[in-house]
Amino acid sequence: MNSDLAAKQFAERLTKLRSVLIEKPREGLAGAVPRVFGDLKYYGRPGGWMSAALVDGGGSCEQISQLVAAAAFDAGKSHEIALRFYGGVMEDGASHVTPVAITIDGEIDLMTGAQSMPGGTRVDAAELVEIYARAHHVAEPLAKDASKRGSAPSEADATEGPSDTRRPTLAAGFPPNKDKFPGSLPLFAARAIREGGGQATAGAPEPDALEQQARHCAYSLRIAMLAPPLIDVYTNGPAGAVSVEPRRVLPPLRLEREAVLLRAAETVAMRAETDAVDRLMSWACLAVLGEAAAVDFALAREPDLARAAVEAAKRGRARGKEALTQIDWRGEEGARAEIKLSLDYGGRTWILLALPGGDLVVRDLVVRSKRDNWGRISALGALLVWPETRSWALSFVSTLPTQDQVDVMHEVFHAHDHMRPWSAAFDLDDTRNEGSSATELLAAYRVFRSLAWRLWEGQRPVEETIDALNTECAKAGLNAEWRAGLLRYYVHNTLGLYSQRTNGKAIVPTLRTAVEKNGHPTLAPLRQTLALLEAETELNARTLADAMRGR
Repeated sequence: MNSDLAAKQFAERLTKLRSVLIEKPREGLAGAVPRVFGDLKYYGRPGGWMSAALVDGGGSCEQISQLVAAAAFDAGKSHEIALRFYGGVMEDGASHVTPVAITIDGEIDLMTGAQSMPGGTRVDAAELVEIYARAHHVAEPLAKDASKRGSAPSEADATEGPSDTRRPTLAAGFPPNKDKFPGSLPLFAARAIREGGGQATAGAPEPDALEQQARHCAYSLRIAMLAPPLIDVYTNGPAGAVSVEPRRVLPPLRLEREAVLLRAAETVAMRAETDAVDRLMSWACLAVLGEAAAVDFALAREPDLARAAVEAAKRGRARGKEALTQIDWRGEEGARAEIKLSLDYGGRTWILLALPGGDLVVRDLVVRSKRDNWGRISALGALLVWPETRSWALSFVSTLPTQDQVDVMHEVFHAHDHMRPWSAAFDLDDTRNEGSSATELLAAYRVFRSLAWRLWEGQRPVEETIDALNTECAKAGLNAEWRAGLLRYYVHNTLGLYSQRTNGKAIVPTLRTAVEKNGHPTLAPLRQTLALLEAETELNARTLADAMRGR
């Protein structure tokens, strides 16, 4: 630790704090502290040196609290600054301390910018000296109150998780109490100090909110994680190609969201009362998200958080594998689990592919699910994207009705949308399969990929796209049913896109002509829809909805 650098930075912040307090005296510490310390990040690792927070640009609640309290005290505001210590160890394995500003309107938690949460013990900033002495056994510990109080967490108690090493902490020196800070502390937050009225950094989500965050984990992920886009870099001719995965460096708020979700997933998974399926999906979330977050944190130059995410991913895979084996999938318990996965986690079960043996569960779910189960298509898309299950998925998808196959193609095509403009239109050209039906599916996907690119990426003229579709279907030898299915996909989505434009009605006659010329009986409802639209004065969301309902 560079103590001289830390001392210099503390002096600079202290000078700035004094200046802000003089310039805006009415705001007090509640307004001045966020202006001076608002750039500091929050890291959910207990303990640590106060000086390290200055050099590192952020720290734990203990580091931030000591830093703010010391600066406010030195700025002559000892009567306006204090610490509130919640001594009870929370679900995520740590106690919590926060700096608070004493105002005429009450006590303001400077880490959340809101009124202090109930519970805990308020400690004057000047007591930090005594707290230090007690934590280092220089002074006698405080007496315990048998009715409510208990010994404060020791250094060992205040660990964050299995991967954390011990760090210096003053937790044992604080006035002992068993009050838990309501909610869960994040693994990372872009801002450790918030302005008044802002969202809580070390906030206090209700238990139900944590469960919902964990349950909806897959909505924050993409199936592209199963087969990320790659760029071949040639360093010494074709033989020297190196495959590189392009990744975007996430902004701090996106990193914060990932960190919050990681903590929520593990917290829910560790609860004794958590349902077996919810526990399984939480571990799967940890496995998938932990691996992705590790790269995101590394790119953002947060190596400690990257290591923590890697360890979280390992725990997720190991504990998730165990949770899978604890469910009797062939008995009544398994039947109930599959029903819950289908109903409560529709469209999100693909994250089970991150767990050893999870692919068998996902495959069984899609085989048993009904055609109207909306989560079936997204699961099949994931199974087709992931190289490990692609061969099986090709064989299964090729047995489905043509329209279902087109829907799965749509999911696959958009797998890499998040990397626009670098990568889009997921490629299956390298896929090999012996089955003739799968060969037909791959041929149809090549035509679909070209069609979808013209629709979503290139936004090519309607006439040009329809002509290209007819030409490519003939070249690929696709039958009439495939031609009708691909045309239906294009017409439906084109109508949806053009219904948002003022001149959208102009493309209706062209689409109707194309559908009439195709003549396949499965397009009869679409012909009726286009006839009704042609009779309307304009194409918009209302007229499109009415026409599709046959009005």
